[in-house]
Amino acid sequence: MTQQEAGDVAEPAREEQRGSAKRLKLVQAALAAAVSGTLVVTFDISLAALVFTHDFADRLSKGIGIFLVSSVIVGVIVALLSSFRPVIAAPQEDAAVIFASMASAIAAGVHKVDPNADAFPTVIVAIALTSVVAGGFFLLLGILRLGVLVRFIPYPVAGGFLAGAGWLLVQGSLSVMSGKPATLPMLPELFASSLDKVLTGLLFGLLLVALLRRYTNLLLLPILLVGSTGVFYLMLTLAGSSVTQAFADGWLLGPFPREGLWPPVQASDLQKVNWPVLFDSGGNMVAVTVMAAITVLLSASGVELATEQEIDLDRELRATGVANIVGSMFGCVVGYMSMPESSMNFKTGANTRLAGLFAASVSALVLIIGADAISYYPRPVLGGLIAYLGFHFLINTLYEGYFRLRRTEYLVVVVILLVVAVWGFLLGVAVGLGVSLILFALSYSRIEVIRNAISGVHLRSNVARSDGEEMTLMERAKQLYILQLQGYVFFGTAYNLLTSAQQRIQSTDAEIRYLLLDFRHVNGLDSSAIASFLRLRRLAKANGVRLILTEVPADIRNHLERGEVVIENDDVCRIYPDLDRGLEACENEIIQEAPPSMLPPPMLFYDLQDVFNGREDMLRFLGYLERVEAPAGFDLFRQGDVSKDLYLIESGELTAWLEIDGKKIKRLRTMGPGSVVGESGLYMGEKRSATVTASRQATLYRLSEEALRRLTDEAPELAAAFHHFVVTLLARRIVHSTGPVKSLFN
Repeated sequence: MTQQEAGDVAEPAREEQRGSAKRLKLVQAALAAAVSGTLVVTFDISLAALVFTHDFADRLSKGIGIFLVSSVIVGVIVALLSSFRPVIAAPQEDAAVIFASMASAIAAGVHKVDPNADAFPTVIVAIALTSVVAGGFFLLLGILRLGVLVRFIPYPVAGGFLAGAGWLLVQGSLSVMSGKPATLPMLPELFASSLDKVLTGLLFGLLLVALLRRYTNLLLLPILLVGSTGVFYLMLTLAGSSVTQAFADGWLLGPFPREGLWPPVQASDLQKVNWPVLFDSGGNMVAVTVMAAITVLLSASGVELATEQEIDLDRELRATGVANIVGSMFGCVVGYMSMPESSMNFKTGANTRLAGLFAASVSALVLIIGADAISYYPRPVLGGLIAYLGFHFLINTLYEGYFRLRRTEYLVVVVILLVVAVWGFLLGVAVGLGVSLILFALSYSRIEVIRNAISGVHLRSNVARSDGEEMTLMERAKQLYILQLQGYVFFGTAYNLLTSAQQRIQSTDAEIRYLLLDFRHVNGLDSSAIASFLRLRRLAKANGVRLILTEVPADIRNHLERGEVVIENDDVCRIYPDLDRGLEACENEIIQEAPPSMLPPPMLFYDLQDVFNGREDMLRFLGYLERVEAPAGFDLFRQGDVSKDLYLIESGELTAWLEIDGKKIKRLRTMGPGSVVGESGLYMGEKRSATVTASRQATLYRLSEEALRRLTDEAPELAAAFHHFVVTLLARRIVHSTGPVKSLFN
């Protein structure tokens, strides 16, 4: 058989394998979707019962229809647009909790105006408006690529949200079980009148917690829900009761009015909307939007961890935004990614968008069948499911958080929970954010704003000084005190800075005349810190101290100028571009104000006579050197050049610069008469490590590589003396540079 014939025979086999793989994938998607869809429908019924209770008990079927339609629309659109292929999206319990509070508040507001008015249309419009607001917010965050914002939400605040939602879910489960309000004042009456239903539901919720936390089989929850419903009807039969009696005693979700689940309202009902009461619910709309945004991002992050798949958070926000905007046109509640079902689809091999589409079709099927399909649901089963969700949140935040969080962080969680339980969800969120901000400010204020505190004796500018100037600075540089700052400066850290500076200035052991504040490591300054800097300015002026600010970022400088900490042509507070320039300015003033040194100024020829033990040897050495006149601004050599010579400075001044991308960005050293330049590169045979420029017109003596070689061959005693001279200069330079390093560890 030829190779081509073999290929012709193998091709149908490969096609058959591909076809089998597609069919298997389709079966996996269908099975996963059946489980996911069943869970979504069950949660839809439970959450609808949570929201549409008490005042809206006769509209529960319509409420269930709203949640089912939301699962269909949001589920389909997110499945098509999400970056995670097997995604399941539907209304979620955390948003439903706030919708329940919103519905109760709207009912109370409408009935306060007119006890006989129908509040249901106002609730439906409020739900639709919330969906469009939340959807627009999601879409905006996604377009601006702000999905990363979830990383900045303090965990105690997010934990407090979940704890508050857990409490409200448990509270709502009591309403579902009993069919009565479950506010804190009403709880004793609720337990007294419906103890059997409430205990049955709570025990079922605790059973779900115990089993689902111990076993992770994905089919366990559907089996428990179906099994518990079967047990309920078995007990009903054994007790000799009937379904009709169960309806009458309030054990079942129905009966519902003989009407469809959809639409929830007619066009004519919109005239009954109470707009003032609706707008009073704006706070709850904001709460739903914020919590939903947090949950969308946290759910996506959780799916990433569970599946080890990369998820585009911004794309999820855009997909969820579009889905909710479209859903708002049908009065849908806010919906978004469900982490458990989405992860389950992936793990069961249903890595296809068909899983989400199939799951949405289950909700559509129940929607078509009508209310009779769900009216026989036992209230304790639905209430127990809601209670399980609440217990799950409370255990994760209160019990596990106790061992995982610091005590102050755990306190934030507890405070939010208590406020939510007593005063409501929105106020709990606001209080939680406020407490977190206060704790953050207190914690950050304990971070030391002073990175290093160094005396001017130990930290010098990169200016080579004469022996006389060095002696003066050794005696008087303690008049200069340097504080290198760090981090974000606000009222707490600025006050700590003020206190430290005040103690140093007013210390009897110190003679501070210059206080230098280096801002190189400061990344921001709050307006509240200006008051402390103004007090520092007044303190400095009263004690005859000059404030020197170095490397101040432009935005911080604007703050200081607007606050009149820095005033133009003012000698109390001055700004320099970097620490080196600020140190140089202070050192120059200290030298100028000190009595003249008794040591003679440096002169190259006198120094060389000491090196070579006499004028005659010095003149012999100079015979090997070339005299060079360098005008101001002339580059003696540039960084990266080949090292071919060194220079001795007779007069003038040279500055060494470190260059990056051809720009002079940092002064390494400024050198005057008697200094040697370029010796490292020449001795080590390496390229120039810096650019050297004549700061002022300079007279130099150049010793080339070839001349040094001749000097070594012809006058080895002069070469040895010169080498000793260079080694001594290098040693002094090392001592000078290690002083600041030592001071950092004091």
